[in-house]
Formats: sequence, C-alpha cells, structure tokens
Amino acid sequence: MVSVGTVWDRAVDFVRDHLGAVMPVLLVTQFAAPAISGSLAGVRADATGGTAMGLGLLSVATTILSLWGALYLVGFAAQPTGREDRYAAMRIAKNRFLPLIGISIVVLVALGILALPGILLAVASGIDFTAIASGSTMQPSELGKLGSALLYFLAFAIFILWLSARLLPINAVVAMERRGLGAFGRAFALTRGLMWKLIGLILLYAIVAGIAVSAAQFVFGAVAALIFGDSGGLSIAAVGGSVAVAAVSAVLALYQSAFIGKLYRAVIGEQDDVAVFA
Repeated sequence: MVSVGTVWDRAVDFVRDHLGAVMPVLLVTQFAAPAISGSLAGVRADATGGTAMGLGLLSVATTILSLWGALYLVGFAAQPTGREDRYAAMRIAKNRFLPLIGISIVVLVALGILALPGILLAVASGIDFTAIASGSTMQPSELGKLGSALLYFLAFAIFILWLSARLLPINAVVAMERRGLGAFGRAFALTRGLMWKLIGLILLYAIVAGIAVSAAQFVFGAVAALIFGDSGGLSIAAVGGSVAVAAVSAVLALYQSAFIGKLYRAVIGEQDDVAVFA
C-alpha cells in the first residue's frame, strides 16, 4: 500500500533537488502569468468593447500558459526518482499538452452539465437574482426558497471532493502515458484504496492554501490599500495583492505538482519509461 507520507517526503526531496531546474518555468507560468491576470481583474471588470475582448483573451492565454507549466512540473516529478530530467519534462509538456487541454475541456463540460439541475432549481425558486446582483440584500425568509438548490449543491460539493481524490493523478497519467479519455479510468485504477487518504489530504491542502492566500492578500493588498489607497482598476493595492497571491499560489502549485508526480510514480513503481520519452 502506498504511504501518503512517503510520497510527500519524496515530493519535498524533488523540490529541494530540482528547484533551480523548475524555477524558470515556475516563475513564468505559475507566478508571472497569474500575477498579470490578477492585477488586471479590476480593469477587466470595468472594460467594454474591444478592451474587454482583449483582456478576456489575455486571461485565457495566461490560464493556458499556467496549465502548460503545471504539466511540465508534473511530468518532471513523475519520472523515476533520482533520474528526473528537465529536458524530458519539456518534451512531455510539448507532446502531451493538447491531450491535457482535451481532458480539461471534458471535465469542465461534464461539471457544467452536472451543476445545471442545481442552477435550474435556484432559478425556479422565484428569487430575484437580478436584484441581488444589483446590490439588494437577500432576506432570511427568501433563503428557504433555495432549500432544494442548496441541498443539491451540497451533494454536488461532496461529489466533487470524491471525484478530485479519484482523479488526483490524472495529469500525471496524461503526461506519462499515451491515453486520451482512457486517462479517467486509469486515474481511478491508480487511486483504488487511497480515496480516504487523498480526501483528507485535499481538505488539508485546501485549508492551508486558503489561509496562506488570504494572509498574503490581507498583508500586501489591504496594507497597500491603507497606505496608497485603492482607487480600483490598476491600483498599487490591486497589483500588490495580486503579486503576493501569485507568489503564494506558485509555491503551492509547485508542491502540488511534485506530489501528484511522485504519487503516480509510487503507485506504478520505479521502472524506466523510455518509450514515453521517445
């Protein structure tokens, strides 16, 4: 049985041993891209016409770049322990990026379809969401109308947690194996017997990440707003908060990717995967 603690130790060792090799990709894809996108969030919210379209395309581009960087990091970490090669990781990221895009689209579409009944229940409740969006406060008596929708989304959240645990190594599967939609079944097979451990790990990660990101946002964003003011748009407070959040998120993404790669490697064993890099 795979030990989550051992996998984590190997992930930490990987980061320590290969930090210099992963740093350029990490800085560009997991730090700079999200920092730029986050800094422009206020501008994007007020933009119209061509400016809004341009900023929207920039947001999509930074998301795609971040996804590519995550694939590189996972492909780097998922190689046999002690024989990780950054050039092989670059080939993996190049060759397996389109399959990862396809898998990501399938997941998003499927989750959107599954969320639709809850959305329809909320719309059918009779609550005026237009008024709420414009700033009106929802009365406690109206909240009861959302009972069915809230129950659905609670069940949906539990399902997402379970699915996240079972599909945790799917990026590593896409990176290291020539699979398309078969990556879903393979990820389920790899996490058999590990579900509860991985659910606990995901919850712990979510708590730590939430606290770390919130602290960074408060310390750099809120303090900068107090000192320099927050005029909205591309303000110092917005840029400072986005840069701080991106820095924390980049560190979290590095360890997350390293763990996923080492989890995959721990489950399948340390044999060579020469054919994968051919």
